Amino acid sequence: MRKLFAFAFLSILSAAAFGRAYYISSSGGDDSNDGSQAAPLKTIAAAPKENSEIYLKRGDVFYGPITKFKNCKISAYGEGPMPVISGFKIVKNPDAWERQPNDVWRIDLTKPENFDGYFAEGKANNIGAVYDMSSDKLYGHLVCRYNQLNSYGDFWVSGDVNRVNVQDKKENFRYLYFRSKGNPSSGGAKIAFSTYGTGVTNLENCEVDSVAVTGFGVHGVARAWNCKFKNMRVDIIGGSVQLGYAHWVRLGNGFEFWVSDKRTCSNNLVEGCTVSRTYDCGSTIQGIANGDMLIENVKFIGNTFIHCRQAFEHFIRSKEGTAKYSDCEFSSNRCFEMGENEFSTPETRDAALLSYERKPITGLSINKNFFWGSSAYCNQYCTAEMSENTFYVFKDQYLLFNRWQPQDAVFADEEGGIDKMRKVLGNESDKIFIVDRGDSQLRSKIISEHFKGAEDDIKRLCK
Repeated sequence: MRKLFAFAFLSILSAAAFGRAYYISSSGGDDSNDGSQAAPLKTIAAAPKENSEIYLKRGDVFYGPITKFKNCKISAYGEGPMPVISGFKIVKNPDAWERQPNDVWRIDLTKPENFDGYFAEGKANNIGAVYDMSSDKLYGHLVCRYNQLNSYGDFWVSGDVNRVNVQDKKENFRYLYFRSKGNPSSGGAKIAFSTYGTGVTNLENCEVDSVAVTGFGVHGVARAWNCKFKNMRVDIIGGSVQLGYAHWVRLGNGFEFWVSDKRTCSNNLVEGCTVSRTYDCGSTIQGIANGDMLIENVKFIGNTFIHCRQAFEHFIRSKEGTAKYSDCEFSSNRCFEMGENEFSTPETRDAALLSYERKPITGLSINKNFFWGSSAYCNQYCTAEMSENTFYVFKDQYLLFNRWQPQDAVFADEEGGIDKMRKVLGNESDKIFIVDRGDSQLRSKIISEHFKGAEDDIKRLCK
């Protein structure tokens, strides 16, 4: 089946007829060059967005999102680490921080002279996270109000300290407030802010290979049709407030494929990617429509998820018509400690899997995945088809939890809990183990046997 699927995608991508190759180097290019490897362009914006092969130089950083490419291949050339698509707005002037009462520091986000990286403006200053690039430390605890800056590392963004609803579209997001004992940029810290936006979006008939995406407050990759995403690294994604929504809600998925009755994001493959530190889920198929809708051939295969809120979330819903999956799957993925997403906002839905399905579904399978150190499944009423998965769940976590029916929760330390979980899922092939959180010997064994190639990432991210 997998070979047939790969053949189908090759057919799709070959039809894209990728055209001339353009080489791009942010460190050594010039937009007046011809775009050859010997004379690369400097910016992605200088290359055609249709019928092109775009090669980004390894080791380089390209600031700002990339969007609206059609019939293109985007990949890497040269030696070194993957090229990075970054949304980080980086503080270059430590004196830009202004001391406020009670160990709160304020910085004006509208002054370009104080920043490097991606200079976001206006609503793009709806910051999702504060990040110290020098120590790889993520501060993700955004509070709802100024007066909730209670702990060191808390932050808040608004133009008015008396603002109540920052999700209001009138908000200008001028200042970021950060609680710290001293100037946040002191002691060698290199502070950056993840800006409101999506790293890679609105792609049609494209292939993206060996490119990293980081520092975006909405999503890493979203809105794609007939695309293939391979060997990517997606890290530090989400945390921005959803603008215009009735309630204070934060965004943040690694890969999001949205479904609607107007145009479903079908025929997409995500394979061999590493997704980490997302405010919300690492991968998702989700959407709400008015009429009939069908999501087809969306597959997440052989990826690694580390410290996301969930590895995979799914829900599709139609207000008046039907909502269906066809040939969609989440399979052969490795998932390490979901729920520990470093945004410091624990929720009951922190789990390996999340479902908001209200009606029974077909056409979506979750199989042959490996989950370590996560609550298993937060579901609303209906789950996907499950088979041959392996769950290692800590004793203080849950196996199943429905936020609308919390009385039916099945906890890991509950007598007969595994049998109850099997009964709900209707699945005897999954392997479920209840283990001690502090069993470091077992943890090390799991990493060496099941997360080969990801050991350095786990060591760095899971301190």
